[in-house]
Amino acid sequence: MKKRFLNALNLSLLLVIGIIIYLAGILVINSVHDYKPQTNTIDITGIHGEPGIADQTIFSMLSWNIGYAGLGSKSDFFYDGGKMVKPARSDYDSYWERILSRIQTLDSLDFILLQEVDTASTRSFHINQYANISEHLYTHCGVYVKNYDVLYVPMPLFNPMARVISGLSFFSRYTFSMASQVVFPENYAWPKKLFMPDRCFILAKFDCSSGKKLHIINTHNSAFDDGTLCYSQLKLLYEYMQEAYRKGDYIIAGGDWNMNPAGYANIHFISKDSAFALPDLSSIRGPDSTWTIAFDPRYPTNRDVSTPYIPGLTPTTIIDYYICSPNINVLEVKTLYNGFKNSDHQPVYLRFELN
Repeated sequence: MKKRFLNALNLSLLLVIGIIIYLAGILVINSVHDYKPQTNTIDITGIHGEPGIADQTIFSMLSWNIGYAGLGSKSDFFYDGGKMVKPARSDYDSYWERILSRIQTLDSLDFILLQEVDTASTRSFHINQYANISEHLYTHCGVYVKNYDVLYVPMPLFNPMARVISGLSFFSRYTFSMASQVVFPENYAWPKKLFMPDRCFILAKFDCSSGKKLHIINTHNSAFDDGTLCYSQLKLLYEYMQEAYRKGDYIIAGGDWNMNPAGYANIHFISKDSAFALPDLSSIRGPDSTWTIAFDPRYPTNRDVSTPYIPGLTPTTIIDYYICSPNINVLEVKTLYNGFKNSDHQPVYLRFELN
């Protein structure tokens, strides 16, 4: 009996030591590899012509968080209370094929802003999604920036998320005058920061024939936050947007804000989805009432992913939209709703005019 007890104790000690070594190794490896993005210009891929947008004044745009093709209607996500780390390969292939097909039908749009685009992640089977999308949008030039690069995410313990490289992409029918990534302030402390996204936004500029510039921002703001990161990120965005407008330029910021727009009613949508509320932009001082917050109140743009999607029962909300400077007329904004078949977000279309 005593011998069996000592053997069990030794095995327990070895197990504890092994776990400590495993976790320490992960911290060391990720600390050495820790991705630290810098604010700088970024490379433009695809076709190139004369920079600028000539004499055109009316444009079309789409913003869509594609959820790395891993969060379609059958999926949940462990970090939000679900169980899944990644979908079954057959489900992933189905989501990805439909996402690519949908994007290809939108190739006539002037600007396409995408979030959560993976390039070499375990959760998306190491497929370079940016390269695949670029092939389908061969009439557009594009840019890509990483906002999530972790060598090894050890959670969940027995089914780790492992390698993650993901980011933002921006496609345009017009040649960029300039494109850069702008890094948001970082507030996560070590070691948590080793495993969290490093948020940034894409800033693209296009020359107008009037001598002004059109500034377009693609952003994906922080979630899983007590409000500190959201505040610092919006402060930086608003300061840039207001400064550009004071110079007489046009500016639009679109993407996944992880906050409700000011004016969100938190009621049932015409799709009969259940609604829930998050903090909204009105709680943080931003552009004044002359700026337009453009969203479609009829449909949700995002769903809860603690369970697979159940129509009418799964909580949904609006966190994908645009903020436009006062010298821009919003002609149309609509959510392209399809019941969250391919992603936990729905694409949002915008048609606008430069005054």
